[in-house]
Amino acid sequence: MAHPRAGVDYPRSVGELQAWFSTDASCLDYLEWLRWPGGFTCSVCTHAVGWRLGDGRFMCAGCGFRTSVTAGTIFDRTRTPLTVWFTACWLFATAKDGVSALGLQRSLEIGSYQTAWAMLRRLRSIAVRPGRDRLSGKGLSTALGFKPHFIVVSVSRPRDGHCYKTVTAILPRP
Repeated sequence: MAHPRAGVDYPRSVGELQAWFSTDASCLDYLEWLRWPGGFTCSVCTHAVGWRLGDGRFMCAGCGFRTSVTAGTIFDRTRTPLTVWFTACWLFATAKDGVSALGLQRSLEIGSYQTAWAMLRRLRSIAVRPGRDRLSGKGLSTALGFKPHFIVVSVSRPRDGHCYKTVTAILPRP
């Protein structure tokens, strides 16, 4: 499958997003198209024949393995509707200065801060390139625009058996 194209394979505006993904069924259809563009393929035995079960999952005709479109994705095992997830993805991807959990909660009218925080945690986890280099040395000066003279280090230490105390130190750069 070729890479998705803007305006053809994914929406260009919030209006298009809401028109394309107004129901959870339309979100599931889109995820199914992204995951299996040529139709269902079993991830265990690679058999290409299966059928949709009453609960929305797919069952492989070859080995009997059951899976869902959302299995192994950030949408796996969540009770939040996919329409809310898709809007959160849009806000996360288009916000210039990032998005906070409180801002997401207010924008999407989510009942709890914890839900918004957990959604952002999942979104941020997939936004990180695996095997990336840590910011240090030349990379840090490039990211900051200047070479720092001091490095701030924070360490959490157990205190009284259950509380954590954060110790912050400013160290001269080696």
